[in-house]
Amino acid sequence: MKENLLFYVVDPQDHLVCLRDVFKKKLPVSRALLARLKVQDKIRVNGQCVHTNYRLQPGDLVTVDLNLNETNKIAPQDIPIDIIYQDDDIMVINKPAGMAVHPIKGKLEGTLANAVTHYWSQRGESRLFRPVNRLDKDTSGLVLVAKSQYAHQAMFKQQKQGQVRRRYLAAVEGIVQEDQGCIDLPIGYSAPGSPVFRQVDVNGKAAITHFTVIKRYQDHSLISLSLETGRTHQIRIHMSHLGHPVCGDLIYGHPSPLIARQALHAGWTSFLQPRTLTPMQFEVPLPADMQSLL
Repeated sequence: MKENLLFYVVDPQDHLVCLRDVFKKKLPVSRALLARLKVQDKIRVNGQCVHTNYRLQPGDLVTVDLNLNETNKIAPQDIPIDIIYQDDDIMVINKPAGMAVHPIKGKLEGTLANAVTHYWSQRGESRLFRPVNRLDKDTSGLVLVAKSQYAHQAMFKQQKQGQVRRRYLAAVEGIVQEDQGCIDLPIGYSAPGSPVFRQVDVNGKAAITHFTVIKRYQDHSLISLSLETGRTHQIRIHMSHLGHPVCGDLIYGHPSPLIARQALHAGWTSFLQPRTLTPMQFEVPLPADMQSLL
């Protein structure tokens, strides 16, 4: 991944094939990204800028520079971030509870996006903030951030194919009787025009959550959860619907004297490195407030 380039040495079978057709077959680049690469002269054959109607010869070296000139409109802020891993394509960050992933109208500061933008600016890097997954503000754990449009589209494709996997730990109210189970209940908006709150709704979108009980306490259960779908608030809605809301969930459950936020932590993830397709896996322990809760 030297200098953040894609490489392709032309096969004999691609003799006189147009470069644009090679992109379709051999280089996983979306149409939108290809258009931006063309405009910024980021495509070369044997070191020379070419148009995509260029006809290739066997042995030609196609290089694609993924470092696009991009303007990030998010304000950089010097906020500490816990980077678990990064390479030319992806960052894995352990987000604390209380930090939103992305600015929203009226709340433009203090987010993971502001922190990551500052981190890049200190290194002279101009990138757009492209989260692969999002967590609720008061959910802690692993967030994946793509460092280029190419990496983001590759990770989006993996998500659609179920290759990006995540596991959560949650402390929920009450004793969950089943050792494990699958919650297959659609989720929709709780009221017409409501931008935030959702509920189980037969007319909503499909939502599937798998759970396994890790430990039962006197009045609570610690469970591990994985998702087949990624609906907003999915775990919190499903567990509340079963009568076991996440401990401390102020929207779908009840306040708790034991913890000041919902006791939900995205502690494990696996995916394929966007360019090399090397399997990757990361895990972070429970934060201090959840350890204290247990």
